[in-house]
Amino acid sequence: MPVSCPTSDEIVAQKLEDGEDATLTLTDMSLFASGAFSNVYRGTAKDDNNTIMEIVIKKTWPSKKSFPTEVKILGILGKMKHKNVIRLLYSYQKAHSDRICLGLIFECIPYNLHQFIKEQERQIDIIEVKLITWQLFRGQAHLQRMKITHRDIKPQNLLFEPQSGLLKISDFGSSTDQPAKVAQTSYHVTRYYRPPELILGSKHYGPQLDIWSCGCVFGELLKGGVFLAGSSSDHQGEIIFDMIGVPTKEDLKARQVNKKKYERLAAKYKPDPTKCTLNMAYLFDQKPAFQKERKTRVQNHRIELSEMKESVELLRQVLSYNPMKRLCGTDLLMDAYFIELFDDNTVRYNNKKIGCITQKDYQNVKNGDRTITHDTTAD
Repeated sequence: MPVSCPTSDEIVAQKLEDGEDATLTLTDMSLFASGAFSNVYRGTAKDDNNTIMEIVIKKTWPSKKSFPTEVKILGILGKMKHKNVIRLLYSYQKAHSDRICLGLIFECIPYNLHQFIKEQERQIDIIEVKLITWQLFRGQAHLQRMKITHRDIKPQNLLFEPQSGLLKISDFGSSTDQPAKVAQTSYHVTRYYRPPELILGSKHYGPQLDIWSCGCVFGELLKGGVFLAGSSSDHQGEIIFDMIGVPTKEDLKARQVNKKKYERLAAKYKPDPTKCTLNMAYLFDQKPAFQKERKTRVQNHRIELSEMKESVELLRQVLSYNPMKRLCGTDLLMDAYFIELFDDNTVRYNNKKIGCITQKDYQNVKNGDRTITHDTTAD
């Protein structure tokens, strides 16, 4: 895949808002990130009205035979303008030799949650944990209402503005809008955030799959390290067994797992005799021996014992084997655990009051968050 990009260019792109063509002058473009299937560039764009904006462009080289599902999904989501989901502004195609480059132009948030966690040396206080978690689950609930499954929720794919605290779900390259009745591949979601139904070979799933991944991000914020760090897909399944027990027959039926795959994994599984991760109690019951192992080492020391116990109680309700029983949506977002986020006296780690979510957001969620759209910037 070509990785070069001119520092300036002029393109004709389709505006998401109305589908009309717009001429954009791109300047100061530089490679921002690269991957196996796409490259991301950052720079500025000036539109027909001489409005200058900071943007990022994701360039991919799709097959001529197919139109990427990602574009369809981003088009739907972009028109909704939900504040916790990245917004696609323009798209365009450009010929390069015998190939067509598809360019997706987004609003620019050049920072992600993974970088923030690392910069904070994994020491994140409870207010920031709640602020991040509330926005993440709100964004996921929006995707679920739109019948969209992201299939790769993880800190690297969550854009984050440290100053404002605003979070947006991004990177829809693995997303799908197929209903659960349609068989799909189970090899999706980065391993540490992969739900048990995929580990056990389920091919029929929906947006509830992402709830598990969001729960793993929540757990990572609390723990200060990867919450469930399996060395292989099978090992990932084993550490999930250690945490919430072996799934029941009802659990397996609810997830429509591959019977042979489950039986193979169950046959080789050796329960941890210490049961040190069972029910996640190690997060608040920090015995010295727990600090010696990665799976029980809590690196975030900014959360008080009572705060951690309260957090674990909520997390246990999220990480359920049965996708339909995972706590999410309005039930989770209206939980008393998050209420202090909407107290005018609450301040963040940087001594600033919370501005990225407001009482209006609280009321919108309370009312179902169904019929309104949201600005992409904080109120």
